[in-house]
Amino acid sequence: MYQKGSVKDLENLCGIDQLVKIFCELISYDTTADELSSTVPSTVGQLRLGAFIAARLSALDYDCRQDDKGVVTVKVPASEGYENSRKLCLLSHLDTSPDADGANIKAALVRNYRGEGIELENGQVTDESICPSLASHKGDDIIVTDGTTLLGADDKAGVAVLIKLLHDIRLNPSLVHGPLTVVFSVDEEIGLSVSHLDVSRIDCDFGVTIDGTDVGELDVATFNAAGAVVSFTGRSIHTAVAYKKMVNAIGVATRFMNMLPPLEKPEATLDKEGFYHVYGFEGNVGEATVRMLLRDFTTEGLKARTDKVLSIARMLNDELGYDCVCAQIRHQYSNMADVLKDRDEILKLCRKAYTNTGLAVKECWIRGGTDGSNLSCAGLPCPNIFTGGLCCHGVHECLPVQSLNASYNVVCELVKLVAKGI
Repeated sequence: MYQKGSVKDLENLCGIDQLVKIFCELISYDTTADELSSTVPSTVGQLRLGAFIAARLSALDYDCRQDDKGVVTVKVPASEGYENSRKLCLLSHLDTSPDADGANIKAALVRNYRGEGIELENGQVTDESICPSLASHKGDDIIVTDGTTLLGADDKAGVAVLIKLLHDIRLNPSLVHGPLTVVFSVDEEIGLSVSHLDVSRIDCDFGVTIDGTDVGELDVATFNAAGAVVSFTGRSIHTAVAYKKMVNAIGVATRFMNMLPPLEKPEATLDKEGFYHVYGFEGNVGEATVRMLLRDFTTEGLKARTDKVLSIARMLNDELGYDCVCAQIRHQYSNMADVLKDRDEILKLCRKAYTNTGLAVKECWIRGGTDGSNLSCAGLPCPNIFTGGLCCHGVHECLPVQSLNASYNVVCELVKLVAKGI
């Protein structure tokens, strides 16, 4: 029999688990990113959440500022005696994915998950066929959605970890640390976050993002990524006299999509295989637009994918005899593995933090990206620590409470290790 979540149980847990309480406060803000927006950040909810965090941390006497881009930065002086320690940057992002609704999130708690699947409030079921990682979380308490929105664990779980860390630094003198910079970035989900960050102003030796993935995972590599917007300009003619005159932009766009390699889509690839992903389409006879993601773990592979898109556009234009198809391609982020392999001190410290908190380390090449992707390439080596979030970017997103607390423990241990130079 499927288990159901309880809102009351989640409220009760908030009374005894401060980290969960902080997380639940954060998901009350709709911070869905919008790639079509012309503002920075792309949505006002990110500004509102950032202002809430800045006020909260300023009340704890932190040097905390929200800039005109919405980015919140906290500078934390070292504990006494640790002023000469290496400087560490900790990052998480305020926005959530536009792939699912992020407003009016109604979370609930499944106590002691039995492994038989979870029935959400609207009748949808989250089980191992949708979220295979659930198999390793029997006995855990799991925060779920009501089936109408995403949960926001990506990355408000990471934001919660960092807020609690800053709370505890003020309350617990034994939590020693070197100089810290904590950054809450914006618009990570649409590939723009690092364009709003200045590595020279962060001024740290290395960093870590706390962003997504299952407990015990340490992300050491990401995709190389580009986004493509392909526009189609048709010729709209009355259907009565359309013979050999009309060019239907919808039809050309459909041909374009069908010319992409059929087995190189997200749903047909895994591990270190790249893909083409059409995630948006709109149009009529006169004009149409296709929005795409291009992903590959090697720079050569990503170039081949961008070349493929451009070559299809040229082929269709040559056939039609005019510039019907226009492909615009924008770099989004790069594979941080190319930097970390030569500057692996932060990886060694992360591995030790996992081990010291009783976790086996699972080093991952993630089929996605983090703020650390471009930050690493900009000179700040920056792997990613798990938050425990599962099945992100959709209504089946969920968060095992034990994993969230394990993330916090790893981050605390890492801060101590960096301070002590271990």
